[in-house]
Amino acid sequence: MNKIQLLPENVANQIAAGEVIVRPASCVKELIENSIDANAKNIKINIKKAGRKLIEVIDDGSGMSHQDAQIAFLRHATSKIRNTNDLNNISTFGFRGEALAAISSVSKVEILTKDSEAEEGIFLYLESGRIKKEEKVALNKGTIIRVKELFFNTPARLKFLKSDYTEENHIIETVTMLGLSNEGISFTLKIDEKDVIYFPAQIKLKERIKIIYGSEIYNSLLEIKNFSDNIKIYGYIAKPEITKTTRNFINIFVNQRPVSVRSLLYAIYEGYGTTMMKGNYPVAFIFIDINPQLIDVNVHPAKAEIKFKDERSVFNKIKYAISEVLKSSELTPEINLEKAGRKPEIENAIKEYFARETPEMFPDNKNVFEKSKDTEIVSRRRKFFNYKILGQLHNTYIIGEDEENLIIIDQHAAHEKVLFEQFIKEVEEKRVKVQEMLIPEIIELTPEEKNVLLNNMEIFNEMGFELEPFGKNQYKVTAHPVIIKEKINREFIKEILGNIKEKEKSEKKEILKDLIATTACRAAVKGGDILKDEEIENLLTEYFEIEDPFSCPHGRPPIIKISFSEIEKMFKRKK
Repeated sequence: MNKIQLLPENVANQIAAGEVIVRPASCVKELIENSIDANAKNIKINIKKAGRKLIEVIDDGSGMSHQDAQIAFLRHATSKIRNTNDLNNISTFGFRGEALAAISSVSKVEILTKDSEAEEGIFLYLESGRIKKEEKVALNKGTIIRVKELFFNTPARLKFLKSDYTEENHIIETVTMLGLSNEGISFTLKIDEKDVIYFPAQIKLKERIKIIYGSEIYNSLLEIKNFSDNIKIYGYIAKPEITKTTRNFINIFVNQRPVSVRSLLYAIYEGYGTTMMKGNYPVAFIFIDINPQLIDVNVHPAKAEIKFKDERSVFNKIKYAISEVLKSSELTPEINLEKAGRKPEIENAIKEYFARETPEMFPDNKNVFEKSKDTEIVSRRRKFFNYKILGQLHNTYIIGEDEENLIIIDQHAAHEKVLFEQFIKEVEEKRVKVQEMLIPEIIELTPEEKNVLLNNMEIFNEMGFELEPFGKNQYKVTAHPVIIKEKINREFIKEILGNIKEKEKSEKKEILKDLIATTACRAAVKGGDILKDEEIENLLTEYFEIEDPFSCPHGRPPIIKISFSEIEKMFKRKK
């Protein structure tokens, strides 16, 4: 007997099912995409027992003829591709011709369908991929597919499904993504007869986001746009004050298809820049409409991943679209004590602060609040930065007001961001101002630190540090960037070397940015530093004009506001 044989059709289909139909949500996705490709305007999804018992998808799309319905369940049967040229111009969802064959090979399937030309519809019943029953039925145009007892003939695969709760969540996520990305189509999802999701056909993307994610995210959304001949980037991002601990709220769609493209996640992070703290993730709904000839969607059995012919161009357009809208938006975080749960210690502290107007409000420490001369600072760049400065609180925060809000500015974070933007520009333009040291600082390095230094000397030079060998494992610092006004010490250089080592796999640009942030932090005024009126005025005049004033290099907000309306609620002046 020959060792190599052709697989039987049902075995080949079950192998395909293992690639395409991983879980009930995979089946839901494939069936909904077929409905969308059939130009359906209303799609209803009914689920029982997390999809194990029933997955039913009902649509009012174009439907199929009797003959097409029979052929549709054959492997590689598709209406989307005629020749190899079509593979380079794919604009539909289901095009591989594997889904229905794969689904029917591992379940019991009923299909009722009718196209506009037929007088009657057709009913088919399939089991393990084979048609067991067929008959004509009275039916409106469209298609109903019922997938019953998924994986009934592959018990090992059924065993590997997760709990009902987990599988239901995957189904909800699938319907959510397809509902967000297909305006103009109504989606209804029911699980065990309970309404779970409903997107009316007429509502737009932003309202669809609100239905799923609620008012807090909806109210923080900023629209992004970046159009060119072949690529259109659009969608919404949430303000940096809305962050998550996982990437699950980052949604990317290419030609309406939800996809996972790792590099584009980094484009989104870079677009946010320093407005977000490390370890936090943004909320984003990024849509990319692109010429189908510039992508390959046929690289993953479930079409969850794609490849771009010019990924760098898409990366830059997303990054630019996000950074531009953030630069032009008012991102000052507003403290809402009602939402924060009105912690008594916060409420009492603010009440005590506002109950008094002079430094005597803290009799045990006369320097807690230093009243400034009346100074009004108006930004040329941003109209909403128009504040009257009241003074300095605890030698750490600068207090001001506008017509509607109390303004609190962290003097260290604000100055740090001013220096960061100034220094990064000097480095990028190769015009760092350097100060020679009268007495060089001698630094003794471990062999590992010395190796890091030798392999990254270019980075030190670009930042304005000049180091020379001075013995076996010793170096002397002969010059440093002018931005650092205090004496350079060994701990600072070792800190930089440690940061470089941690980021050894990062690009040089990212390493430089991180080191510039460290340097700016070291050079900025500190909490506890007493600032004169003139110093406050100079600091804020610079701060209000920088590129991105709403976060320090580490992602913390340098400025927050509390509305007078919120304060009045605290004092029971209004509800």
